Amino acid sequence: MAAQPHFGHPLNEHYEPLSSVLETRGIDSLDDTLQDLVDSTREGGDWDQHTDAYQAAQEAIKAAMQDVDSEIRDDVVFQSRVQLALLKKAMNEYQAAIEDGEFVNVVEYQDSRGFVQVAKSVLEQYKGLYDNETYGTLLAAYEDTLKAWPSAVAPETPAMTPGELSASMFKLEAKLGEY
Repeated sequence: MAAQPHFGHPLNEHYEPLSSVLETRGIDSLDDTLQDLVDSTREGGDWDQHTDAYQAAQEAIKAAMQDVDSEIRDDVVFQSRVQLALLKKAMNEYQAAIEDGEFVNVVEYQDSRGFVQVAKSVLEQYKGLYDNETYGTLLAAYEDTLKAWPSAVAPETPAMTPGELSASMFKLEAKLGEY
């Protein structure tokens, strides 16, 4: 299963800094649910074998996100900073995927793509926090930025150099940075 390395990211790369906050809020089973997904997908196999574990992980993540105080969760500054953090991570992953003008680490390419897609989905989920003009500007900037990832499969040569991607992302960073 080509996606298997990515299923461990929430637990292996992002969970530790959040663990004490989750524990304080009484969210105890998220790490177990995420580990169940990793264990389920480790051996590969048909996607149908893993849908229950994937759905359980998605629901556990959404439940943990809903535990964030609504004043924070529904704050344009907070949601803009979430997107900025995701974009920064995407840029770092994209740079790590490229060496001498070609992709040498497909997993990092795919990770970077995923971070931008998630950032865009955060914008779409919280579009009511932005005025129509800002939302349209941000959405267009995401579409331009996503041209760096023509598909989930890394092309032989990058559609954008890291410098070009950085310039494209700057439009997002500048607009989101207004908040």
